[in-house]
Amino acid sequence: MNPLKRRRKRGVILTPQGFEKLQTAKCQAQSWENLDKRYTLEDLSDRTGLDPDTVMKVFHCQVGVDKQTLNTCFRAFNLLLEPSDYQLPRTDEVISNQHSIQNLTDWGEAPDISVFLGRTAELATLKDWILEEHCRLVTLLGMDGMGKTSLTVKLAEQIQDKFEFVIWRSLRNAPPVKDMLADLIKLLSKGQETNLSKTLDGRISQLINCLKNARCLLILDNLEAILQKASGKYDIGYYRQGYEGYSELIRRVAQTVHQSSLLLTSQETPREIRQLIKEKLPVKSLQLKGLQIPEIEEIFKSKGAFCGSNGDLHQLIESYAGNPLALNIAFNKIDKLFDGNISEFLNQKTLVFGEISQLLKEYFKRVSDTENMIIGRLASNSQPVSLSELRSQISPTIATPQLLNALESLQERSLVEKNTYLFSVSPMIKEYINHQLIQNKISSNIKQRQHPSQKHRSITTREKSKLSFNIPALPVVKQQG
Repeated sequence: MNPLKRRRKRGVILTPQGFEKLQTAKCQAQSWENLDKRYTLEDLSDRTGLDPDTVMKVFHCQVGVDKQTLNTCFRAFNLLLEPSDYQLPRTDEVISNQHSIQNLTDWGEAPDISVFLGRTAELATLKDWILEEHCRLVTLLGMDGMGKTSLTVKLAEQIQDKFEFVIWRSLRNAPPVKDMLADLIKLLSKGQETNLSKTLDGRISQLINCLKNARCLLILDNLEAILQKASGKYDIGYYRQGYEGYSELIRRVAQTVHQSSLLLTSQETPREIRQLIKEKLPVKSLQLKGLQIPEIEEIFKSKGAFCGSNGDLHQLIESYAGNPLALNIAFNKIDKLFDGNISEFLNQKTLVFGEISQLLKEYFKRVSDTENMIIGRLASNSQPVSLSELRSQISPTIATPQLLNALESLQERSLVEKNTYLFSVSPMIKEYINHQLIQNKISSNIKQRQHPSQKHRSITTREKSKLSFNIPALPVVKQQG
């Protein structure tokens, strides 16, 4: 007989009113005292002075606890526990299986997404892959600003009751793989696994055992932080030196039979994931594209008073390829400088500025030479081009397989758009590329002007005229006396 069924019913649980009161106070404390970062289970334990298991029972409102425990938890958030805040557990709310008792959620540094609009189709797809198809590995791909992080948090919130453990972690600060494994093993074993293996292989085995023993949802955000940035060759999808162990972790989670799921977000696809998908394992990959016009219109309405025709709004959305972050920055600029007039903003013919420029600058650090060449050619074309036309414009030293791989990678990261068989870049990307080309030309001309001996020859009269055209003449300052 299950020993859990023999436990007598005891204690009290929060009523819906009591839970709402406590949850509201917790959210306010997160906002005011924790810079909008979610409290982890450990944070709540430290704040209340209660052990993590007890805190978990209080917030799940399923297992009875002492009235004094609820009182302690309420006082930690400056609340007074009233009789209407608690009740005896009903028979159908008494825990009768291990799944309910072990349910634990640790959000790490997951952002607050109290306001979340759109992505209905993507949420449905991810739920189906994880809950119905029982995928062991799911990768969410897309350009920075597409909302990958927010989508994973919303997904986890909606399906957390289907798992015994939900753990969300960011790789933005590139934690060593053995440290990450130690953290996950400690949480999944509830601190009982104290004899951690000293080897990477051993720790991965210990984690796999945890994933077999309980149904867990693990989310690792910002995988690109541990991948190499582009160099002169096409090397997208390789790990930084010292982080190759993550590749082995991902591979074994995908290839080993267990009852859990690992969800990754990344700006680019690690090479082993491409291979795992080909092996017909329960592995899926979803490319997150820009929001659709109806979704953006919903967000647009929530922003306040803006004026402009539907045509203006659609042009704005298409200019930024539906990128939620870029559009949000643009909306703020339109509000502050143009009193909400979208048409006036579009008349400036300037899409890339400030934060958007910095966003793209950081993003293009992950673009290889071959990819830069492709984007440059597409940006120079006034119309979308076919693959054969693009092939004719690219240096013959770039082999066709290399060209195809680079083009696929650019599509995954939303840097290149494909409509039927034609390829192009968004107006935002085109403006950024053309601006960079102009800046590089000016910089090159300045260096030649300052160091004419670098090429061991004098600058011709024709070149001087070009320099004077590109670089405005400096004013002559007359000395006094």
